[in-house]
Amino acid sequence: MIVRVYFYKETNPEIMLGSSKLSRQALSTIYELVWEVEFKNILNPGRVWIKFVEEVNPFGISLKCNRHHSKITMGDIIQISEDFYIVSSVGVKKITMIY
Repeated sequence: MIVRVYFYKETNPEIMLGSSKLSRQALSTIYELVWEVEFKNILNPGRVWIKFVEEVNPFGISLKCNRHHSKITMGDIIQISEDFYIVSSVGVKKITMIY
């Protein structure tokens, strides 16, 4: 199972929290991929979110060192397999990806 974390590039992530859909083009332009890890066991997005909130280097070395923020915040996206989750103030919310 591949887990990816995307950080929001813009300064106002509240715009993305209102919608429940996101396109692939928006994912590649508004977000930057900062973590990609493959796990052998099943994870839920809440555990990934807690890991990013509590630890400095949650899953080892990051893919991108120069990023807009260092910790996971509102508006960031966690991808687990084919499912996408957007981070809110407390926890995550599942969103639909439009191709």
